[in-house]
Amino acid sequence: MISVITLPEKLRKTLEKTVKELAAKRNVYGVGLFGSWSRGDAQTSSDVDLFILDKDDFAYEYVERVLQDGFLIDLDHVPRRWIQGPIPPEIDQKLYEMQILYDRDWALTNTRLLMAKSYRSPERVDIRTDAHVVESDIYLSRATSAFSRHDFRSSHLFSTVALENTLKVLVEIASQPFSNSRFVETAESSAAKLGMSSFFDGYIEMTGFSKVDNTHAKDRLRLFKTIWDDISSVAKQNLQTLESTHFKVKTRLNYYLNTAFLQGVVKRATAMIEAEKTIEASHYLSNILLDMVENYAWLKSSIDKIRIDYTTLIRSLEGLEEKNSTDYRNITTFLGLGTTDKVASAKEIDKTREAMLRVRRDRKLLIKNHLLKT
Repeated sequence: MISVITLPEKLRKTLEKTVKELAAKRNVYGVGLFGSWSRGDAQTSSDVDLFILDKDDFAYEYVERVLQDGFLIDLDHVPRRWIQGPIPPEIDQKLYEMQILYDRDWALTNTRLLMAKSYRSPERVDIRTDAHVVESDIYLSRATSAFSRHDFRSSHLFSTVALENTLKVLVEIASQPFSNSRFVETAESSAAKLGMSSFFDGYIEMTGFSKVDNTHAKDRLRLFKTIWDDISSVAKQNLQTLESTHFKVKTRLNYYLNTAFLQGVVKRATAMIEAEKTIEASHYLSNILLDMVENYAWLKSSIDKIRIDYTTLIRSLEGLEEKNSTDYRNITTFLGLGTTDKVASAKEIDKTREAMLRVRRDRKLLIKNHLLKT
């Protein structure tokens, strides 16, 4: 029975049924509830996140979306070997906020208890923030490479992603939970808490989110659905290629192109827009679309048997969509890539590099000072 969590009765019964079905599978060694329902800050538009400890050997974490009794449930599969050695930092928060629903051999419970003790320690925060710094470096490298190849749209895009990963360092140090639908709010409060609000302001300016109003957010949601339909159509027409492509690409696209996923995105984004959280809604949709487009480009290159350069993602996408120029225009319009030029791109790279260097320089001191203070 699931009795340790305060949940609506209908959801509690749905989870009991779902966990019972999962526990009967030979590869499932543990199930835990994480995310907003576990933290206690879920809204009616929130989906349900279940951590699935999977005995099968696969290289990447992957998610499946299912619709159960009216609830949108994400089954987040994590290989069991990940908790048998050094724990990857990307599952830290999931373990920390987890409510155990099923544990075949106590391994998940023991790992969760270990994470409860170490999650906010300076050593563990250092590991997680270092991972975000590495991601920032990767995307800044892609931005500078795109710039050198005169693909200023890709350069702009990757500069903003690099800067966002720098903001994630501040969120970690400020001991705030990550949420896809509350990142902007969390990043703003974290930057303010650490006396680094200029980082957040620069990010909002670079992304163009500062110009987003209610009408613009609604237009972006409509355009998101149009792009989703177009990508879904291509995938359905090439199922054999999709099934034979890279595991990570296949699982990501299967997740994104599930109609239940689109249903959840529309429901969540609409709730944000109605609550006047237009910047949050725009960020939420943009992050999803960017990852979806990157994986779609891989699929399209496999379909067309064309090798592409991912440092020039947007230019490569233009070539892949030569026969469907409307699809390309929709994507670039959604991502706000219409007026990017050389001068603007150079300034963005410089601003991003400056922010990254400061965070890299001050990171350990910020960790020490803030964690001691709290």
